[in-house]
Amino acid sequence: MAWQLSVVIILFTLIMLALYFLAFVPEECRRKKRGYTARQLINGYWPYVLLAAAVYGLMQAQFPIQRELNLFVNYDCTHYIEYIEGDMVAVFQSYMHPTLTYLMTFVYLVLFSSVMIFTFLILAYTEQMRALKWFSLVFVLNYLIAFPFYLLFPVKVTGYALSGVRPLMYELHPMIYEGMTTVDPLDNCFPSLHAALVFGALLVINTTDLRRYTVFLAFAFLTIVFATLYLGVHWVTDIVAGMMLSFFTFYIAKHYGEPILNYMNNVAVRFERLIGVEEMVVCTACACNIAIVPHLRSVRCPQCGAVIEHNIL
Repeated sequence: MAWQLSVVIILFTLIMLALYFLAFVPEECRRKKRGYTARQLINGYWPYVLLAAAVYGLMQAQFPIQRELNLFVNYDCTHYIEYIEGDMVAVFQSYMHPTLTYLMTFVYLVLFSSVMIFTFLILAYTEQMRALKWFSLVFVLNYLIAFPFYLLFPVKVTGYALSGVRPLMYELHPMIYEGMTTVDPLDNCFPSLHAALVFGALLVINTTDLRRYTVFLAFAFLTIVFATLYLGVHWVTDIVAGMMLSFFTFYIAKHYGEPILNYMNNVAVRFERLIGVEEMVVCTACACNIAIVPHLRSVRCPQCGAVIEHNIL
């Protein structure tokens, strides 16, 4: 049933992406001629997309890898979180209704995925290149920092840790329980990546002129946080830790992003040379065509010797 859940999430996510495009991409951006071709965008951002996909894949493969290699730790850290906040999260289930449960499950599974994908897409489409690079770094760093906690600091979901909290999402349908437990041992709570990733996206989007999407993302963040607490998934401490994680990674991206991106650019140049990816640039002095790898910052013209500065995006 895991694949069926994935298909349902993908279909609804695609619908949401189409709605977001109509609602949040500025009209002038839809009408104007794009400054970059699709090929340039692919060449320019494949390192970030590939790294983000690899890190996301690592997170999804965590539980199967642990299971196959028997890497589970023999202790449980849930009691530390429970000592800090008790059963505070139970207040979010003081009112339960099937309609609200279905709606919050949709928020947890679909709204979260769709806003993360659309944040990347809208920054690329509106050519907010600095913000797009920051968002890519925040996304990757959040995953990389959270990963050791999931391996070494297991905290159970509240629905299976507290007697006064029900695991509403996991009880909703066998397809959801089976799909979730295929990739999640239900003890990857601290910190909350749902909170960290969406809050990180909000911090980045707030630096742009996408005002309507900023307001929507703030609403989405609050709704997703409520969903994680209401459905019996996360602790309040997880949410706070996730937000602190995003403040930290956003600071790193904003103040130290340039040297990190320069290093990634050098790695990309070596890889492009290895696989033979090329594009053409025109010498500004003699107008001859020069074949270079996309991420090379400058090249010397073989005919006239002029140094041509090159920026992939």
